[in-house]
Amino acid sequence: MVGRNDLCPCGSGKKYKKCCEGQQQINIQSLINEEIESILQTFYTSYPERKDIREYIELVQAWSPAIKDKLQRELIEAVALDEFFFHLRPDIWEGYLKRQMKRTVRPQTVALLKNWTNPQIFIGLVEVVEDGYFKAIHTLTGEAFWIRRENNKPIPEGMHVFAFLLPDGSHKEDHRLAVSTMIFFPAEHKKVFEAITKEFEAQNLEATAYLQQNHLQLWTKLVDGGYEGEEFTTFEQDVIAQAKAFLATHQLPEETIMPILEDYLLEQQPKARKPEAIAAGAIRFAQEKGLFDVKFTVKEISEHFGISASSLNKYYQDLLDYQAA
Repeated sequence: MVGRNDLCPCGSGKKYKKCCEGQQQINIQSLINEEIESILQTFYTSYPERKDIREYIELVQAWSPAIKDKLQRELIEAVALDEFFFHLRPDIWEGYLKRQMKRTVRPQTVALLKNWTNPQIFIGLVEVVEDGYFKAIHTLTGEAFWIRRENNKPIPEGMHVFAFLLPDGSHKEDHRLAVSTMIFFPAEHKKVFEAITKEFEAQNLEATAYLQQNHLQLWTKLVDGGYEGEEFTTFEQDVIAQAKAFLATHQLPEETIMPILEDYLLEQQPKARKPEAIAAGAIRFAQEKGLFDVKFTVKEISEHFGISASSLNKYYQDLLDYQAA
């Protein structure tokens, strides 16, 4: 075993503590992170078991009447699954963790799993976004948490987020990861969360207990407030629809521009008087970048969308700047 003050085995001539020790720690943490992700993924692919399916389906059926007219069944099943595992039948999750602890070799991972027995339901406001984490302020308590990002997809500040959270293994008290998929809500739904906060403040309950008791009511209030499971605001959805309609009319593939446009909308949250202006700018952007072979003049694009050439060019330039940043 290499001592911290021994020469580093890499041959640099430096002491191990001044050379590769830190990199080794990073590599170990990466392995632990991979192990954590594997444990979570295996749980969701293995459970609920056949003997528990009926009970889960009954929960979905009980939840559906209040929210089925607005939310897709896949979303209803996803949020009901978390309710099933972590509120209704926590014994399933706890039993799974015990079995994993017996199979796990790394002491760090075993210690982490011991702290995973009670995933916490969370709603919060995204305040800061960094490369690996984003900071969210708990809607009810004002506590700040750094939540590990699931991917590099843009997360706009000012959105609310829903998730069940666990310690992330970093040994930092305020750092968390989501046990299941995080759900983000456009800023246009903030009034719903303000109403929930007022209701919470009027009751003598701890925040987690309040959210647990009112989990379905949270989704009902969101649906009543206009939420339909969308990631984008109503305006942004209109931009996307306008761009897709143009592509469909001219038989152009959506993958040429839609991923860029959607990231741009989420990250930059552009403001325009008409959604057509942003959609038109995106079409010109795709054309100028050679993303499809058909050529349209600025006049043809602007006339199709019923906007001025100057409006089109404003968002074309904005997209150029966004991609160059």
